Amino acid sequence: MKVLDLKDKRFWHLMISIGLPIALQNLIFNGLNMVDNILIGGLGEANIAAVGIANKLSFVFNLFLFGVNSGANIFSAQFWGKKDLQGVRKVLGLSLFIGMIVSVPFMLIGVLIPERVIGFFSQDPLVISQGAAYLRIAALSFPISAITSSYGMQSRGVGRTKIPLLSSASALVFNSIFTYLLIYGKMGMPKMGIAGAALATLVARAIECGLLVGMIYKNKFELAARFSEFRGYTAQFLKRFAKSVSPVIINEVLWALGVTGYTYFYGKLGTEAVATVQILDVVSSIFFSLFAGMGNACGAIIGNLIGAGEDERARVYAKRSVVVGMGLGAVTGGLMVAITPLFLSFFNISAETMAICRIAVMVYAAYSIPRVINGIMIVGVCRGGGDTVFAMFVDVLAPWLVGLPMAYLSVEVLALPVYLVMAMIYLEELVKSIFGIIRLVSNKWLHNLVRDLPQEDAPVPIEGV
Repeated sequence: MKVLDLKDKRFWHLMISIGLPIALQNLIFNGLNMVDNILIGGLGEANIAAVGIANKLSFVFNLFLFGVNSGANIFSAQFWGKKDLQGVRKVLGLSLFIGMIVSVPFMLIGVLIPERVIGFFSQDPLVISQGAAYLRIAALSFPISAITSSYGMQSRGVGRTKIPLLSSASALVFNSIFTYLLIYGKMGMPKMGIAGAALATLVARAIECGLLVGMIYKNKFELAARFSEFRGYTAQFLKRFAKSVSPVIINEVLWALGVTGYTYFYGKLGTEAVATVQILDVVSSIFFSLFAGMGNACGAIIGNLIGAGEDERARVYAKRSVVVGMGLGAVTGGLMVAITPLFLSFFNISAETMAICRIAVMVYAAYSIPRVINGIMIVGVCRGGGDTVFAMFVDVLAPWLVGLPMAYLSVEVLALPVYLVMAMIYLEELVKSIFGIIRLVSNKWLHNLVRDLPQEDAPVPIEGV
């Protein structure tokens, strides 16, 4: 098989059927997230910064969930390729248990000491008070998100990508509508300001969870497991699960803490700098939604192929995914520069912040190709192939050994403007992509984690693989 054989219909069928629903889900999420930020931005730049900082706790928690479920999805995908449904359901049970256990302390931090969380990143009293009001309510959604994340991510491992898409789309539309109504007190709703946005988010998370789990059990899909199917783990399975999933969890948490440290340095530059980064993060997320879908699709496809014993096809599809992603990344960078001024016109920000955003978007565009490579390699190739230890080291060490030192140097020593600070911090993306390409070419990332595990369930048909 040739890496550049772009006429391979099977590759495109799998990438589109798995990746497109995930990409659309991310696009809807990020698009409506931008709408929320525009609505909140109507209250002023301090509120944009407040929500951006408040969401850092959510960011760390959600990445922990992503680590748990992304690691678990390695096993789900390979079990599904092996046609072992019971194995898939055991993985779901473990991911639910871990997610729920961790959600409680995160929720308590957000509810009980939100001022301390916000105060670590900003000294602006208005930002602290508004951010605390938002976080105190939004943190209540963490246990709900733990359930949604487990069922949503493991659905991808078995090829059920449309269900998370439908549940997320429905909930996020509700979220945007009620964010507007509750912030400004429209149609008889109370005028709650920034707290209204948090309440809308909480209710939307509950709706999303109810729809997702309800559809799975009503239609008796693969993840419609009974509680009894969450038991019966062998020591061999638990040992292998912990060995493979622990690096992913550590990876996501330490990476999240590292990049959250960037906000600390941006905060030293002032509220305008924090608002700039928050706005551009939201805008760039819209453009990179496609690649989130590619990364997750790549991981599911590679995991399925490895589980089915098609190692050579898995190697070729991994390299092809990266090549295709690089080309699309270059196009996306150009589109981002061209279209971002239109998005910025919707935000109620000062002329100074607008000017900084117009320059800073160039940084995002310049690093678009390395960011795409890293997303596909870490989430797709390495995790789909069970190469979680390498993924952990490269993904964690880059921000801690490159990004944070560059942040300190550019802010504390050189006192650079925010767009140059961003350019120095994002050198970590370039470094990470170089190591990723080397690993991809070496083929050392491919590991079959389920080949010798006993199969306790009758084989089930797998569509498309």
